[in-house]
Amino acid sequence: MDGGGRRFRLLILLGALAIIASGFLPWWRSGGDSVSGVAVPAQQGIGLEGQGVILYGAAIVTLVVLDVGYMRGRWGFFLDSPWVYLVLGLVGAGVLTYRGWELWSVGYLPLPQQSPGLALATAGVALVLYGAGTGFTAPRQRY
Repeated sequence: MDGGGRRFRLLILLGALAIIASGFLPWWRSGGDSVSGVAVPAQQGIGLEGQGVILYGAAIVTLVVLDVGYMRGRWGFFLDSPWVYLVLGLVGAGVLTYRGWELWSVGYLPLPQQSPGLALATAGVALVLYGAGTGFTAPRQRY
């Protein structure tokens, strides 16, 4: 395998791992303040809630496709192509956009300091999409 083929798969691998790690970090926080002298209990939610499960599933499928493609070696795997990674990245981007809009619509502004999981998931989806885009320009293998 040439350097270009490995490079785009490495970007996709790093993006998928970032998405998986983001599922365990806080995506939103509320409370922890004092209203009229009464403490409001703090609450937070992680990425494995609601639509975050779909994002997590897309990252797992991405890792499985990468792994099967790696195990098959030079014979290749028909799903190990930039198109498949692009579709999985677009699914992740759609879910991430919807989740961000959902948080914003209830009055929560998801800043990276307050929601590190959402920020890491955004970086992971961006890496998967960039890696898939780079895969279209990588030279094809010939045996």
